[in-house]
Amino acid sequence: MAKKRNNYFNMFSDIANDAIKAAYLLETTVKDYNPEEIENQNKTMHELEHAADLKKHEMMKLLISEFITPIEREDIATISYMLDDVLDSIEEVYQMFFMYNVKEMRPDAYEFVDLIVRSTEGMKACFDEFENFRKSDLIVKKIVEVNEIEEVADSLYFKAIRELYTKEENPVNIIVWVRIYDRFEKICDQCEHVADTIGSVIMKNS
Repeated sequence: MAKKRNNYFNMFSDIANDAIKAAYLLETTVKDYNPEEIENQNKTMHELEHAADLKKHEMMKLLISEFITPIEREDIATISYMLDDVLDSIEEVYQMFFMYNVKEMRPDAYEFVDLIVRSTEGMKACFDEFENFRKSDLIVKKIVEVNEIEEVADSLYFKAIRELYTKEENPVNIIVWVRIYDRFEKICDQCEHVADTIGSVIMKNS
């Protein structure tokens, strides 16, 4: 009886779903921000990130022992670590909120978390179509969608930074929010990199 091969595509989708959960949690935190709750919320986010990290480690363990893989093992490893980076960056936002003792949100933060949610949802949709990419009419559209969201995030980033330096009078707030906005934009960037890497793997295997 042939040995059953591990389904790395399902594993990708599972971790991508954790990224969506993290994005939803971030959205809730930002839109109903309470500085008194951020320490506990930071712990909750860490637990979610750690659970996803364990899934990545399990995937790597399986990958080491498997002789034949559906796509190149280097691509599986690269994508899994890129997914992990998305979750790490979302957790880092919480760490910044806590470390910098952020007391209130800025309006641009609300727009950023909307884009982060859309980015993770688009990324997950790419993974859901990944296994059957040769038959999928949707996956290329989803890759393009994630790229378009990242472009919107870039524009929002430029606007947000400009407003900080032209309207914010507290220099500490400028320093803190530049770093937070950097991280927000980076999350959308990382989702785009994941989607683009999926596109590159599809090209190699077509």
